[in-house]
Amino acid sequence: MILQKPQQFQTVIEKKDQLTKDVFLVTFKLLTPSEISFIAGQTFMLTVDNNVKRMMSIASPPSDKNHIVLCHDTSPNGPASQWTRARKIGDTAVLMAPFGAFTIDKESHRKKVLIATGTGIAPFRSMVLDYLETGGTDDVTIYWGLRYEEDVYFAAEFEKISAQYPNFRFILTLSKPTPAWKGVHGRVTEHVVQEESNVQGADFYLCGNHNMVNDIEEQLADRNVPKLQVHKEVFS
Repeated sequence: MILQKPQQFQTVIEKKDQLTKDVFLVTFKLLTPSEISFIAGQTFMLTVDNNVKRMMSIASPPSDKNHIVLCHDTSPNGPASQWTRARKIGDTAVLMAPFGAFTIDKESHRKKVLIATGTGIAPFRSMVLDYLETGGTDDVTIYWGLRYEEDVYFAAEFEKISAQYPNFRFILTLSKPTPAWKGVHGRVTEHVVQEESNVQGADFYLCGNHNMVNDIEEQLADRNVPKLQVHKEVFS
């Protein structure tokens, strides 16, 4: 795997969608340079101001060379959150990309199990779109943990992808749903090893809060899954 050297991009905000009360999907159109080459799962650095820069996952697939898409949970309400909330279509932004090596091992033909909480789903959106678009045939399953019904987004897109590709499965679980919720209940950590019949024969990709990542790592270690088959990106 050859990682591209990061470079600075001048961009303009082409689209901004509010997915939930706190989560925004921001599409940056690349101006100079006008194209990017990256590997699905990589990140970019957003310049908020001279003193504040934030690393963010790229939520768009590498096939879209003219855009970088940000999926941002603004609930922390720090400088980056405030920046995203205040931005309008047509505003400019400076990005550096790509960074990181949290990427799917396409040379391995083990099942790929992707586990996310919150906006940890962002790099997995990029990974799944890229893997399936480029003809990947190994089984891929996403487990995504959220709290409430109003936190859900991307579900319709993943369900559509699942209907199109028989080797892709999407499991959404809510830890604090209302009684009306008919889907899977509980924390995402309660479902993975119960659902996966051959954990030693799978590669695991973990992205989200440190409690989830630590819990899954412990469960996999208890079942003798080699550390080389566990990859992680931790949110603080």
